[in-house]
Amino acid sequence: MKVLITGIGGFAGSYLADYVLKNADAKLFGILRDLEKDDNIREHGSSIELSTCEISDFQSVFKVIKEIKPDIIFHVAGQAFVPSSFENAADTFKTNVIGTINIFEAVKACEITPRIVVVTSGEVYGETFGLPALHTEQSIPQPVNPYAASKTSVDYIAQTYKKYEGLNIVIARPFNHTGPRQKPNFVCSSLAKQIVGIQKVNAPKILRVGNIKARRDFTDVRDIVRGYWMLSQIDNRTNFIFNLCSGHIYSIEQIIKLYEEIIGVTFELNVEPKRLRGYDIQLLAGSATAINHSVGWKAEIPLKQTLTELLDYWTNKEN
Repeated sequence: MKVLITGIGGFAGSYLADYVLKNADAKLFGILRDLEKDDNIREHGSSIELSTCEISDFQSVFKVIKEIKPDIIFHVAGQAFVPSSFENAADTFKTNVIGTINIFEAVKACEITPRIVVVTSGEVYGETFGLPALHTEQSIPQPVNPYAASKTSVDYIAQTYKKYEGLNIVIARPFNHTGPRQKPNFVCSSLAKQIVGIQKVNAPKILRVGNIKARRDFTDVRDIVRGYWMLSQIDNRTNFIFNLCSGHIYSIEQIIKLYEEIIGVTFELNVEPKRLRGYDIQLLAGSATAINHSVGWKAEIPLKQTLTELLDYWTNKEN
C-alpha cells in the first residue's frame, strides 16, 4: 500500500507521518514545497520518499501523483493561519482551493482511484451560538474570515468531486488542535514559547495576549491524525463528512491558567492590539458523534498533558 501525504513537513502532516510509519504496513511518500524544510520528519530518513512540489501548479502535482500512483492520499497541505489569510487572501485561496483542485484533477488524469482524505476545518461553521447546541456535520457553513472561506470552498469542491466525479473522498473537519512542533503564531504554542523564554532569563512574568475570552474546542494533534488514518480505512458512500474535536471547550484565559498550574507561576497579561482580530469568533465548538459512531474515534490525550509537552518542546528548542 502506498500512502501520500501533502504538506508532510508541517505540523499535522509530520505527526500523520509518524502515525503511518508506526502503525501501518505502507510505503510512505510526502510532498514538500521546499525539501530543506524537513525538520519535523528528518528523523525518519529514508523511510519517507519525498518529492518537491508546488501544490498550486497542476503539472507539479500531476508529475508526483503519476509517479507514485498512491492508494491513499492525505491532503493536509495548505495555508492555515487565519491572520495571514487577511493579509494574503489571494494566496490563501490559491494554495488551499487551487491546490485541492489540482489533486483531484491529477487523480482523474492518472485514472487511479485512491482514497482521498481532504482536511478542511471546523472554522467553516463560524460562530457557535450557545451551548449545548454544538456544530454537527449538518450545520450550514458561515465562514467569517478568508481562511475559513477558502476551506469552505475546498469542502464544497470535495463534495462535488465525490458526488459527480466519483472520486473516493472523505472530508475531515478538524477543530482547533495543538501540540509540540506547532508554530509560535498559534495561541497555545505562542504562550508556551513566551513562558519558556520568561523562565530562561528570569524576565518579568508578563504574557503578550490577544482576546483571552475566546473559547475553542482544543484537541491534541496526535489524536487528530489518528482520526485521519481511521477515516482513510473506511469507504463511506453516504456519510463522508466528519468533525474531529474533543468536546472540551476552553477559553484562552483558561489555557493560561492551566499553564500557570503546570509551572506554579502566575502571569500578568498584556493585551496587544496587533493580536486582536477585526472579528474574532467568541465560541467555536463541535460534536464528534458521527466519527465516534462510524469508526470509534474520540480524543484521548488530556489538554494539560498536551500543554506540558508543548512547554518541554520549547524548552528543548531554546536550549
